[in-house]
Order: sequence, then structure tokens, then C-alpha cells
Amino acid sequence: MPDLRSNAERALEALGVDVLVAAAPSTVTWLTGFHDDLVWGPAPFQVGPLAVVRGGERTLIVSSDQEADAAALGCAVVTYPGFGLDDPDPAGRQVEALRRLGLSGRVASEPGVLSAAAAAILGEPVVDARPELLRLQAVKSADEVERIRAAVRLADAGIAACRAAATAGMREIDLWAEVLGGIERAAGSRTPVLADLVSGARTEGIGGPPGERALEDGDVILCDLSPRLRGWWADSCATIAVGQPPPELCRAHERAVQTLDALLDAIRPGLKASELDALGRARMDYPHHTGHGLGVTPHQFPRIVPASAWTLEPGMVIALEPGTYPGPWGVRVERVALVTEDGCEVLSGHSLDL
Repeated sequence: MPDLRSNAERALEALGVDVLVAAAPSTVTWLTGFHDDLVWGPAPFQVGPLAVVRGGERTLIVSSDQEADAAALGCAVVTYPGFGLDDPDPAGRQVEALRRLGLSGRVASEPGVLSAAAAAILGEPVVDARPELLRLQAVKSADEVERIRAAVRLADAGIAACRAAATAGMREIDLWAEVLGGIERAAGSRTPVLADLVSGARTEGIGGPPGERALEDGDVILCDLSPRLRGWWADSCATIAVGQPPPELCRAHERAVQTLDALLDAIRPGLKASELDALGRARMDYPHHTGHGLGVTPHQFPRIVPASAWTLEPGMVIALEPGTYPGPWGVRVERVALVTEDGCEVLSGHSLDL
């Protein structure tokens, strides 16, 4: 299990504060490794966890139902009542638990995420931690890279399952069952997945959830998967043909693969994200970002977009996804890469064959 204590120490130092109260689920994961079960969904007996960092200690404030998972992470744990015989009041009881910590000194938090009741306990002034936290989270430690690498393997497994199962006559929703099964078999557990799985003319719309449309011979499928493994996300996409697609689609797919290769070849420390975006758009026409960072959220900084002020640094992990959607079909390909000292390491291993 990666030791995330250094993230907490770096955050306090960068913010110049004595205490950090983190409320964004992604920040809580980054500081402690704790993550909610997204498959289960929000429970009426708990609210999002809080992570409190002060001195050399990290404290998680969670419901009693989450105590065992939190304690396994090596953090101090403060709980409020979860599932039981009393009427649930998780928000109010979380605030009471925060008050019991008796926080003092210079405090930073995440305005707009922390509840107003919890923020009132912290007093004034409170440092807005969000800009600095986003900067720190953009550059990954070696442990975090390994977590992302493991999540990327799940995306690879899902795309491989899609290729193996896709046949004419199969509904998109039935194909999705095979894709999700491939991911969860590789993970060994239920797995949250954000996904586009569309076929035929639906690919012109860039993405969407699987539906009841039946695959036809000559169709193309967009399979874009973002699985989360133990709090860290991946993101990969392939365009997959059913039978023999039209020649113009094959040519567009070849351009997309060549564009992705050119983008990956261009990655280096010091390159502006806007310059990388311009390289992609000079080769293909697409209405979305060229790419984005990922980690404890599926979309992090740096965003590879025209107006980005970010510069690539070693340790950043980015997903690049050029495509084109002229109708009546669309294509997109995507791989994840780690920025290294002299270029990049491609973390994705799925096939880009049509």
C-alpha cells in the first residue's frame, strides 16, 4: 500500500499552514488513500469523508460503518454514528466530530466543498487550499504512478473484452455486460467505470452510454473506459470495427492513430500543454480536449486544451485522445502516458487496431 503521508507533509509546507481540512473526495484519497464505494452509491447514513492534516498526523472523519476501512490506512480515525436505530444526521454529526478535534493555528480548507457548518468551526481567515492542491496533485509520486498503472490495466482488459465479444446482432447493452465483466474479473471486485460505448451513427455524437441498438456488419464502436481502482482512475479508448468498415472510416482511423503517435512522440518536460494541443489540432479536427491529466479524479490538470497555461513536468500522467466525427460515424483513440525526464512512457497496452 503506497505511503501517502508525504502528500500531507507537502501540502502543509506548500500552503504554509498548521492545519488542512480536506473535503473533496479526491483530495481525501490523495492524502490518505480512503475512497468511498461508488458502486454502492451514497448512503443515507454518511456524508463525504473529511481528512484533517496537522503536524505529522492525518485524521479521517468518517461514519462508524467506514471505520475499519479508514483504520487500515494508517490514519487516526474519528467516527460519528452510521447505520443504526437512531434517525440519521450524518452532516450534523460530522460537524460535531470535527469540533471535537479542537483545531487551532493557521488553517486551510477547500471552500465550496466543505459544508458551511463545518467551515464555521474553522474561524477566519481560512486559506483557500484548492489552487495549490491541484498543482501538487498534477505531479505523481512513484507509488501513485503504480496505482494508475494498475487501473490502466483494467481499461486494457475492458477494451480487449469488447474486441472479443463484439458481433453483428449483439445489442450495445449486452456488449457492455461483457466489457464490465472483463474489467471486474481483472480487478477481482466490483469496479466503478465511466464509459462511452456507442456504435454506428451514434459514434458521430462523440460518446454516450450503451443502449439497445444492435450492432450491424460494417459498424464501428467507440469504447472509451475510465475504471477506478482503489481510488485511482484510468482512461483509454479504442475504435473497433464489426466486419469491414467503409474505406473513408479506415483512413480516418489511420490518421487518428498517427496523430496519437505524434502527440506521444512530442511529450517532454517543458512543453506547454497548449502547444501539445495545437499539434493535435493541426492534424485532426475534433471539438473536445486533446487530452487531460488523471489520478484521483478521471480529469485532472494539466488539461491539454488551447488556452492552458500548464507546462508538462516529469511525473505528470496524461491521457491523449484525438479523433474525428464527420458523420455518419466517428473515431477516437486514446492512451495514457507518464511524462519522464526525457519524453514519456506509455502506460496503456490495449490494441489500437481497427
